[in-house]
Amino acid sequence: MKHADDLDHLAGCARCRQRFAGKTLPTDSGERLARKREFLAAAVRLERERNDAADLVARHLRETPAQEWPRLADLPALRNNAALEQMSEEVRKRLHRRPTEALTIAQLSTAVAALIPDGLYPPLVLAQVRANAWKDRASALRYLARYDEALDAASIGEEHLAPFAAVEHDRAIVRMVKGMVLFQSGRFDEAAPILAECRRVFAEHHDHRRHVHSGIAEANVLYETSRYAEASVVYAAVIEDAIVTGDIESQASIHNNLGYCMTHLGDYDSANIHFSEAIAKFTDLGFTAEVPRTERGAGLILVGRGQIASGLAHLRAARRDFTAAGMIEEAGLCALNIAAVLVDRGEGSEARALTQNVIDEFTTAGLDERAIAAVVRLRDDIDVDSATAETVRTVHAFVQSLRDDVCCLAN
Repeated sequence: MKHADDLDHLAGCARCRQRFAGKTLPTDSGERLARKREFLAAAVRLERERNDAADLVARHLRETPAQEWPRLADLPALRNNAALEQMSEEVRKRLHRRPTEALTIAQLSTAVAALIPDGLYPPLVLAQVRANAWKDRASALRYLARYDEALDAASIGEEHLAPFAAVEHDRAIVRMVKGMVLFQSGRFDEAAPILAECRRVFAEHHDHRRHVHSGIAEANVLYETSRYAEASVVYAAVIEDAIVTGDIESQASIHNNLGYCMTHLGDYDSANIHFSEAIAKFTDLGFTAEVPRTERGAGLILVGRGQIASGLAHLRAARRDFTAAGMIEEAGLCALNIAAVLVDRGEGSEARALTQNVIDEFTTAGLDERAIAAVVRLRDDIDVDSATAETVRTVHAFVQSLRDDVCCLAN
């Protein structure tokens, strides 16, 4: 978090100093001058620290074995806002790919923040610094599905900001993480109002990026509770900000989610438009895995709603794209989705040919022999006309479980 611009403004604006500090304005002119000088000095200090600390954290992380990162809290050179900003960036970069490393750095960050002397910055700034560190810790814990600890970390972040009356934006940043944790842990009724409030705050502060992210999270809660019309309204409300900020990935995700909402609402024309938009944007981004996943998701939900021809078209496109991307297991699972529909429609010969293709592809790719054997048995059942759509779905679930077991071991 950068605070220099805020501090420059606060130094010259008595009304905002009162609002942000949550204190009565000093009536003595000397005290007012002292307060102004305090904020000016803090702004200068923060900027100087940034200039002096370039690459400081990244260098220490490179030069120190990961198991020894916690001892970096002993370094006085890291006990400042600039170093904590760099730690926050290191956490962000690792969250998706190496969340355990992200958590170690976030734990270091909260330890360092606690060691910053109380008088180094104005109380407001120190509260923001410490709250941001705890927000990062909560985010890392969330990615590791350690939800109770994540909620505790977010609560500590909120406590640091509590003495200040109007740090709405900072508080919303922390509470957005809290709302996402509640959502992921299935506490939808608690998550929804928090995320809705965060979206309001980010809109009022013209924080377009976070407005989009909080809106997607809020709409996801509504979707999971089958409130599809309400979810679609929220998705539509934030897509404009995603366009304004050039956030193509969020636009693609929102279109994908709107496609699901419209399908549940029976508006299949709109659903296909949104799915097509999502596929086009994922393609532009080069997200080769997301394109067929969107196609498959669209196909499954359309089939489930009785739109068989349209659903099969999406599923076949997904299988084609999975195969082209070398995602043989995903292509095979998609083929089994198609086979279930074919068997249900009495088109056994096509279903049999499709399962034979899956057997050949799995064998060539050297996939799990148990998966191959299960598909072989399915093919044989189709041959003697004893397979049902439920039989195919059972085999699909078994092959999926084998893949998930491998993924868990890899992680």
